[in-house]
Amino acid sequence: MIQTNSNALEETQMLGEYDFSIGERGKYYQAYQNNNLSSLPGVQFLRDHHQRRTGVLLDLQEHQSLWNEVIKDNSALDQLQFLMDHQGHYLAVILNFKEHLSLWQTIYDRLITR
Repeated sequence: MIQTNSNALEETQMLGEYDFSIGERGKYYQAYQNNNLSSLPGVQFLRDHHQRRTGVLLDLQEHQSLWNEVIKDNSALDQLQFLMDHQGHYLAVILNFKEHLSLWQTIYDRLITR
């Protein structure tokens, strides 16, 4: 399919709701490139046999207030797995990236901006 110039312009125009005026270009780019992100206290990555990150274990004792913020905005929490103590209190949540990637991205974004 051949695009006309008017279609190409429409696809590349920035919508009004995107405001990058206060953004910092490349703020995390170098860290991502080197896989050298700062360590995140209370976060343990789960890896497969190829050492690829497949999930995360989030310590709820350390990140309870963040977790409360996130679950308030997210309704798809029915398939989460938790680690609990003997009294039934949640200690940690396990997020599988295949199933909960958007939830993890929300948490991660809030963690790195603190």
